Amino acid sequence: MPDLYKCHAAEEFIGWGQVRLGPIQWTTGPLPDNPDDINGLIATPNLPVSKELLVCMPQLMVISAYGVGYDYIDIEAASELGILVTHTPGAVVQATAELGLGLILASIRHIVKQDRAIRHTALQPGSAEFPPPVLSHDASSRIIGLIGYGRIGRRLGSLLHALNIPFVYHRRSGPLDNHRGYRSLPSLLNEADIVVLVTPLTAETYHLIDAEALTQMKATAVLINIGRGACVDEKALIQALMSKQIGGAALDVYENEPQIPPELIGMDNVILSPHAGTQTWETRLSMTEDAVGNVVAALEGHPRNTINSQSWGRRPG
Repeated sequence: MPDLYKCHAAEEFIGWGQVRLGPIQWTTGPLPDNPDDINGLIATPNLPVSKELLVCMPQLMVISAYGVGYDYIDIEAASELGILVTHTPGAVVQATAELGLGLILASIRHIVKQDRAIRHTALQPGSAEFPPPVLSHDASSRIIGLIGYGRIGRRLGSLLHALNIPFVYHRRSGPLDNHRGYRSLPSLLNEADIVVLVTPLTAETYHLIDAEALTQMKATAVLINIGRGACVDEKALIQALMSKQIGGAALDVYENEPQIPPELIGMDNVILSPHAGTQTWETRLSMTEDAVGNVVAALEGHPRNTINSQSWGRRPG
């Protein structure tokens, strides 16, 4: 490894001063006007990596996506240019699964709706009574349908199992051995009281939940998305909610972030979260450690958490 590599990060992430930055000269923030000498890059959706950008970076050897998703990186172009792409899948699992569980429980027990009601009542002059509570269900009486059953889906499944909440799952590659909960996608949509999307954004999952899929859900069902916003056809979802085709939604991600359609904002059967799945101190520190570690490891010749290792041609040394 040479004495000094030049690398860039989209920002000084949480824990930046606590992690091993390696024998690397790091810069952070907006990319310099001439990024032609950068060897490693940590990218986020705020620093999307297009083919045009990659062509301007002839010394770039490795990109680390800050998080599990990497749909904002042109993987095909990176592979054509021999640039290694990595991500941080392990760091995000627990926090994202916990948020999924929180949205499930909030949806079943109407926690947000009742919070709004009691605040509204308390503001009325002379108010001396609680608003009538909304009758809900025991969570253990509901069936949760997990669409996507990778690291996060399986962790969420283990949390549901610990709470005696039944769940079924669907994944593109079919059932797992010795796991009786697999369903085809239509079967899951028909059966589940709460449908939870835990999928990355790919050509196959774009608008996976569209108008047709929404017609297959129960009229009382709630759709939760903790995967990627564009996995749901937002216009179709709005129509399904307005027509009471489904019972509600809880969204942590959106199709055109950070823009949220005003129709969703105005609905009292929709819970909105600001893409907060990984927003815990512990998870963000782990993501920083992994993202920096991915760059350092690759430049030391020991790549990890790779997306396209078979196409890695621009190697160190």
